[in-house]
Amino acid sequence: MRIVMAALAALTLSAPAAAATVLGFERVNAAYPSGSAQILNFYDGGLSGAGTTGTNFGISFSANAVAVCLNSTTITCSNASTGGLVPTSSKGAMGLGSSGVAIMDFSTAYTGAVGFRYAIVSGVAFIKAYDGVGGTGTQLANLPLFANASGCAAYAATLCTFGPGGLGFLTNARSLVFGGIAGGVVWDDITLGAGNDPLPPPALSVPEPAGWMLMLAGLGLVGAVMRSRRASPLRAESQSQ
Repeated sequence: MRIVMAALAALTLSAPAAAATVLGFERVNAAYPSGSAQILNFYDGGLSGAGTTGTNFGISFSANAVAVCLNSTTITCSNASTGGLVPTSSKGAMGLGSSGVAIMDFSTAYTGAVGFRYAIVSGVAFIKAYDGVGGTGTQLANLPLFANASGCAAYAATLCTFGPGGLGFLTNARSLVFGGIAGGVVWDDITLGAGNDPLPPPALSVPEPAGWMLMLAGLGLVGAVMRSRRASPLRAESQSQ
């Protein structure tokens, strides 16, 4: 039985892991370094305020959501930087064009986990989830966010570094509302499907055809062993008569 369970476990682990969707805002601005282009329909098969387009995830943003240029050790284009600690998104993040809120809409209802990284110098920001577009309908989640950035002198950034956060698991969400003070909060690596830390888990590799054949042969051998074990008591009884 242990052999069977081990074989089944091997087959299960060999299945590909579901990939998380990560919005890193890296190419919303037309170039790096850059200004702060509106994100708009960059992730919805359309254009950003800079005329760029990205992968169509069926996600759009209101006009107040802008792509913030992040500082490196040699380039200063804002007051924000990952400080070299977030490898998935080092050049772009999401901020607010003016104090207030920015809305992220799903073209179809989203069910799953929502994670992100963020930096706040002072004050309070928030993320809320709703079952209607445009931040309408029933509120599904409300997460206040507090100051967590200590600054990175080497990157000339006060909004640095980014800490992890998450809304947990949502059911049938149609919009996320991001609120705070312009220039006082940035979000990055908004991740759908990977829990509270938006860095997605490594994908499990898919076995090569030869690997599948070996596993199938192994299962056949397991079956033969089990049949042999079931037959053994009968042979023993026959010999004793």
